[in-house]
Amino acid sequence: MAQQDAVIRLLLVEDQLEDAEHLISMLRNGGMAVRPQRPESAEEFETLIANQSIDIVLASHSAKYLPFPNVAKRVEATGKDIPVLATAAVLDEATVLRAIAEGARDVALRTRPEHVQFVVRNEFQSLLARRGLRHLEASLRETERRCDALISSSRDPIAYVHEGMHIRANEAYLEMFGFEGFDEIEGLSVLDLIAPANADTFKQLLKKISKGESPPRQLEIGAQRSDGSKFDAVM
Repeated sequence: MAQQDAVIRLLLVEDQLEDAEHLISMLRNGGMAVRPQRPESAEEFETLIANQSIDIVLASHSAKYLPFPNVAKRVEATGKDIPVLATAAVLDEATVLRAIAEGARDVALRTRPEHVQFVVRNEFQSLLARRGLRHLEASLRETERRCDALISSSRDPIAYVHEGMHIRANEAYLEMFGFEGFDEIEGLSVLDLIAPANADTFKQLLKKISKGESPPRQLEIGAQRSDGSKFDAVM
């Protein structure tokens, strides 16, 4: 779903229902799709925060029934990535600094619709970006887990080399070159495992690969173990 089409699940903290409805109208008039909720008590607020999917909390900095510092603390206590935004009638230095110190990610001038729209839209886009990053990180961890499982289960010697340095290797590879553990080879240049007589040939191959050329299907080359002994290998 495109960011501009995403529905913002909004939790509003306002003393008066009319004020909450006015803010909702501001956002909708700015082209944002919002699904608003307004808790009527601290207990209802905590229930919604704990049990429902909330994107943003938009809270009046001057609310009486749910003081802003309490709102920010309760959201933080959930451990969820829920941005808390404050609204204020006046954006003077003291108000902004106080709201930020109390846990607001930003402060919107409630009397200016364009500013309320900007602050909410900007924070929602940042939230979507963080969620996307977490999804990519989780996908990367899963890919790395599968990669490690694949090479670990292989009986063939396999290593991953990045910019000439070892970043992964299985037991068969370590055994072939006489290493007891990966920590002995981590960060080691692959050239250190090539016999000196074949070093130039292998360097030229690496240069061609770095330029995008396809490597040969296999390469017969002289290799050397950690103790310096030589053996013939096929890559």
